[in-house]
Amino acid sequence: MCRSHQPAIGRLSKADSIAFGRKYIHRAAPGSNDRRRDIRPLYETGPPAGGFFEAARGAYDQEMLEPRIQYTRTSDGVNLAYTSFGAGGVPVIALRPPQLSHIGLECGLPFQTRYHEFERMAETMRVVRFDSRGAGLSDRDVADISLEARMRDIDAVADRLGLERFAIQANLHACSWAIAYAAERPERVSHLVLHQPYTRGSDYWSQAARAALESLILVDWVTYTEASMSHAFGWVPGDVPRALAAQMRAAMTPEDFLKYLQVDRETDVTPLLSRVICPVLVVHFDMNALTPRDLAVRLAGSVPDGRLALPGNLRDAIRAMSEFLEHQEPVKERTAAFDDMPLRTVLVANGNARPGVIAERIASHGGAPVALMGGTPTGVFGSAQAALGCARVLAEETGVSIGVHAGEPGSAPATEADQSLVVAVRASVVAAPGEVVVSNVVRELVAGKGFRFRELSAPVVVPLMTEPLRLFALR
Repeated sequence: MCRSHQPAIGRLSKADSIAFGRKYIHRAAPGSNDRRRDIRPLYETGPPAGGFFEAARGAYDQEMLEPRIQYTRTSDGVNLAYTSFGAGGVPVIALRPPQLSHIGLECGLPFQTRYHEFERMAETMRVVRFDSRGAGLSDRDVADISLEARMRDIDAVADRLGLERFAIQANLHACSWAIAYAAERPERVSHLVLHQPYTRGSDYWSQAARAALESLILVDWVTYTEASMSHAFGWVPGDVPRALAAQMRAAMTPEDFLKYLQVDRETDVTPLLSRVICPVLVVHFDMNALTPRDLAVRLAGSVPDGRLALPGNLRDAIRAMSEFLEHQEPVKERTAAFDDMPLRTVLVANGNARPGVIAERIASHGGAPVALMGGTPTGVFGSAQAALGCARVLAEETGVSIGVHAGEPGSAPATEADQSLVVAVRASVVAAPGEVVVSNVVRELVAGKGFRFRELSAPVVVPLMTEPLRLFALR
């Protein structure tokens, strides 16, 4: 059973504790020493039917997982609480808005207890949850809550768990962090799943009903949270909005929330959409009062590989996400997305390897594999960092010689030779087996991102270039 931790419960008022617990009794399984317990909701009329809150038959008798809460520290010294469920399939980092993020409480919400979101996800994938800075069981009253800081939070948790590449599932306000992270770290993100997303904070927070409530934040936090959650669910009666309001009061102080709101209102990740090269699934529930459908439609059409899901309930949304994560789009069809990039990075692998392995690694690191120069495996990337990450793995796994160069594309598409490809080919010829050799352009693009190089002794002359080429070996 997913139980609340005592330090977190201490933040709840008596009324809030009732909001979490009044519908349930807990009974140990007869004759069992198992720490898990049965959860029996005390409904006289049974579960709500239809729409977003449709529950699967028998869901009330399912057992819940218990989170094992651990801590990691970000590069700027912030302590983050995290947990994970499941062991197989695609690893998924599930991001939640900070004002609703409290991993010590969220599995006890009626929303989770009835519909088992993380438990169902964990049946086919590994699910990672963490409280972002300033929220839940992580450090509160943090000075830096910028978009860049929240990206460092994702890095810290992924690095702590040894996740080199993973999918991100994000809800509402957290979608901007997911978009920014996928654009800035394309080598790490395999898929994006965005629920009720928006890209401009002003589009969300400037709506009349939400703006009208803001004056209550520092005056009457209880009234603000209750009204805010009731508005989010269209003012329908029920214990879900009440329990979410209680979780919001436990997750953040009104002062922290106001600071976050001001930052989020100024956030705009719209310019980053064209740089998100991984597949993106945009999920929109029509039975909500949070975001209009046209925002979801617009976002799905603004990324190079976007698609839209309009599920009727949470169960269908999880099914759509599972199918999306299992399906790998042929990456060659995405090559055209690289033709319009102002700067592209070309990787050339010179040598023999098991058929398909080089193309697989290029695709898994966010590149587009193409076959050029008599079948020489080549990849085109939108990020020098992603290309180098791929090159390092390929060199270690296959022992091939790899050359990497970045430059502006010429008039020819990415699948045809231009000067960027010529330089990458020459670098691959210079490289020893199992070595990665890059141009000075690539070295400068990844400065400060953890890569180390040594300069080769003699510059290389490349046809049509006015100066000899400086090359560097990746260490």
